[in-house]
Amino acid sequence: MRLDREPLHERQISRRALFAAGAGLGAAGLLAWVGPHPVSPASGRTGDPALLARVEPYLGGLNRVALAFLDGDVTRFAGIGADEMTVFEIGSVSKTFCGAVLMDMVASGEVALDTTVGELVDASGSELADVTLRELASHTSGLPDFTPAQAGSRNTWFGLLHADGARQDAADTVSDVLAQSLGPRGEYSYSTAGIALLAHLLADRAGTSYQQLLAQRILTPLSLADTHLPVTREGLPAGWEKGLLGGRPAEPWTLNGLAPGGGMWSTSRDLSTWMRLTRDGQQPGSAGLDPVAPAPILPWMPDAQIAITWALATTVGGEDLIFHSGLTGSHHSYVGYSPSTGRGLAYVVNSAPTGAQLVRLQGDLVSTLLDGGAST
Repeated sequence: MRLDREPLHERQISRRALFAAGAGLGAAGLLAWVGPHPVSPASGRTGDPALLARVEPYLGGLNRVALAFLDGDVTRFAGIGADEMTVFEIGSVSKTFCGAVLMDMVASGEVALDTTVGELVDASGSELADVTLRELASHTSGLPDFTPAQAGSRNTWFGLLHADGARQDAADTVSDVLAQSLGPRGEYSYSTAGIALLAHLLADRAGTSYQQLLAQRILTPLSLADTHLPVTREGLPAGWEKGLLGGRPAEPWTLNGLAPGGGMWSTSRDLSTWMRLTRDGQQPGSAGLDPVAPAPILPWMPDAQIAITWALATTVGGEDLIFHSGLTGSHHSYVGYSPSTGRGLAYVVNSAPTGAQLVRLQGDLVSTLLDGGAST
């Protein structure tokens, strides 16, 4: 997936610029809406001093940060105002857990990647009846990111800054998504609604809720005890704190029926474990890392591809990269590793970053550690 036709300096500029262009656009819109407010780093430094010294130049304008650097068999942690046991919202990194549930059920023969929506739920009259689970998991179903109802006055993202999350439960979410019209099939179009539908269909096939299914198939057997999926405020994990949007405290995104696509909480320790298990083929989702379709973010990542929930690209230095990022109204997360070097980075931040901060984090910081290692 290297772009040898481009001069190296042009590749570096384009790749560092917007490794998460979609997330950056969402953050910019939210930040513009609430207006800027100064953000100061939290007090206290934790973890490996050398690693912290290596990464701190890229953390300007952030409050609390916890990160984990994986290099072969060694994992090192560092934090500002947080440590590897501090819980953060992880946003769309939640989708990779849904992909793992899917691949676990594929391995057990409960479903197949070619199983259609209509085989799992009454989809008569829906354009989604013959959409496959592979399409839902790879964002190639033609569904929008969110449905009009999910983004409307009762469920608007902005309303989540001051309210207890989305109003649609699992059943409402399934009905709402089934009523949508589809865009082009087979083309990459990021869809949180599609992942939520996938999660609830899998749970229905297993005869349980998605929360329970996720715990039974993934979180408990893999000892991810500090990773949680709250769907309402009452389910938030112990020790949670509000994050920041534009420097102001913002409500957590308890997303109810949409939670499988972006509502999980975790720690940098659990995310480092998740990253290592994925890299080493020790979690079910590792079986879904073959590319399904091109997922170009033009002009910055024209070679990107999508697998089962994970994105495939290359680092600034040209190494293969498997990654996912997450953004909520008050938190940002990233998990990415290079199979060829064995290096990986997972970090969580308690604020919605600006576009410039995303450049530093998902461009410069990722390149510094994955291409150059963590030595000072």
